[in-house]
Amino acid sequence: MGRYRLGDIVRMTRKSLSITQEQLCEDICSAETLSRIETGRQNPGKDVYELLMERMGRIRERAYSMLSVSDYKVLEKMRQFERCIQAYEYHRAEYILEDIRRLLGGTNLDKQFIIRAESLINYRFKRISTDEFLEELHKAIRITIPRYGEISLSNWPLTYNETTLLLNISTAYSENEEYKRGIDILEEVNNALKQSYIDDEQRVIMQVVILYSISKWYGLIEEYQKAMETANEGIEICREFKIGNVLPHLLYNYAWITQQLIDKGTLPPENKRKCISYLKQAYYIASAMHQSYMEQFIKGHLAMNYDIKLHF
Repeated sequence: MGRYRLGDIVRMTRKSLSITQEQLCEDICSAETLSRIETGRQNPGKDVYELLMERMGRIRERAYSMLSVSDYKVLEKMRQFERCIQAYEYHRAEYILEDIRRLLGGTNLDKQFIIRAESLINYRFKRISTDEFLEELHKAIRITIPRYGEISLSNWPLTYNETTLLLNISTAYSENEEYKRGIDILEEVNNALKQSYIDDEQRVIMQVVILYSISKWYGLIEEYQKAMETANEGIEICREFKIGNVLPHLLYNYAWITQQLIDKGTLPPENKRKCISYLKQAYYIASAMHQSYMEQFIKGHLAMNYDIKLHF
């Protein structure tokens, strides 16, 4: 989850809405008081905080119910759900979601999680269309960002839940072949994460997932230079922070982009050795991380495109 001081939330939200301190604090508190709140020199009282956030269209629960669950066992089940989704284990994810549904309360953040999780499962099982999936995701994100779609998110104090939702929204657009729209959303999210107060470990994990998606979609619209730069940025972050779960995807993407440039004559044929090297690295890392789907996918890619058979 994102960890923010109340003053951080006020400051980042105000800047995202492009309003001045004077406009925000009128009839609530003095500009000097607001300045002290935003810089962390003074904690706002509950009434002042709620009035400031209400003026900006934000919900009180954002700060006072960041976890939104009463039991850490529920939080662990949420993590299990996300791991199942990442591993394409949708039947198991649906089973876990039933447990979560019974244990959750009725806060707005609980509702946001349930809407996202249910629509994600239904979409992956092809029970709803992409447009219906997007409609549900937009409904979920507007629970905590009522003006989503009207404002820039580049300076928004995003939580983990909101970041995950926005990833889902951008992915849905890409599956509708609206790649540029998906890229625009994730570039705003990436900018927000770079200046956020989210714990470093969690922030970099989210960043590499975002960079992988941006790179993949730049590749699909044949903006290969941007695709390669973004993939390389993600690979370097993975190596620096020893993040293994996304690295196979980034390595595969880098190799795929390189091959496209070879086929177009932009890169010389000898770069094929780099493609094979990256794909082998991706395969062995996926095997070590027990990512069976990715492992088999890369193995098949090497056999089909490079006549290389791997054994582990």
